Amino acid sequence: MAASSSLQWNDRAEMLQRRLEGLRESGSNDPLLLKASTTLHSMKETCSKDAQNWDTLPCLRLYSQAILDMTYYEENRLVDEEFLENDSLQKVRELIQIISEPESLTEEGHSCGQRLVLDVDILECLHWRRGALFYMYCHTVGEREGWTLQDQRTFHQCLRDGVYYLLKMLKTRSPIQLNEATFQDINTATLLAKGIFSDVHVLALMYCGEMCFWALSYCSDVAAGSDCDAHNKILNFREVGEKVLDTYVSVCEGPLSGQGWNTDNAKRMLEYLRSR
Repeated sequence: MAASSSLQWNDRAEMLQRRLEGLRESGSNDPLLLKASTTLHSMKETCSKDAQNWDTLPCLRLYSQAILDMTYYEENRLVDEEFLENDSLQKVRELIQIISEPESLTEEGHSCGQRLVLDVDILECLHWRRGALFYMYCHTVGEREGWTLQDQRTFHQCLRDGVYYLLKMLKTRSPIQLNEATFQDINTATLLAKGIFSDVHVLALMYCGEMCFWALSYCSDVAAGSDCDAHNKILNFREVGEKVLDTYVSVCEGPLSGQGWNTDNAKRMLEYLRSR
């Protein structure tokens, strides 16, 4: 499903439809697949209204939503199967590529002078889903192997990519600076000022911190800087881990105090990272 400006929206919808039919061969009436089917139908109707205006924002929005629904179904199935199949990592990477398609389209559109902009909520979700999928894969495989990893380099790369997407998710929206004159709830103002807009943002902080901890704890044989992530940047796991876990602890023991967020594990990992 490589991005290409020459591929029309209806063609993209047909590609997703074929994938959807493959998922439903077992007779599944899963709500996510039913929702994806409805979204694809809406996409076809919307895009057929003006065949020449194939880069309309409504088409991009519906296309992205259909991808999110379908891939979430596939992700849940992989998690339920605990990534036991030999090709599980290959399936994870395939899903990552599909989930990346809407973002790739916008980037390619910009280079061609086309105005393709993803809604903030959708872009944030695309980042979150990719980061969370890598997190679930690493967590499940790591626990199953007792963290005695057979292929540290591959595992290390999954951690790098997962942290990359979670950081992008956390940076999708800019922090909002509020004062007492415009916002009376000091707890909410504190969260927004730290860029925390939902419980998912809090969870992303913890996931990101855990992945940094795993990288330093269980992939020590992978030399620092010996492999770059898919985006050709050197990632400082210790620095990133400290920052996100410190933010997690401060918000959970501050404005979110008493709301069920546990900080014991985060503090333990912070102590480890600071000692390195």
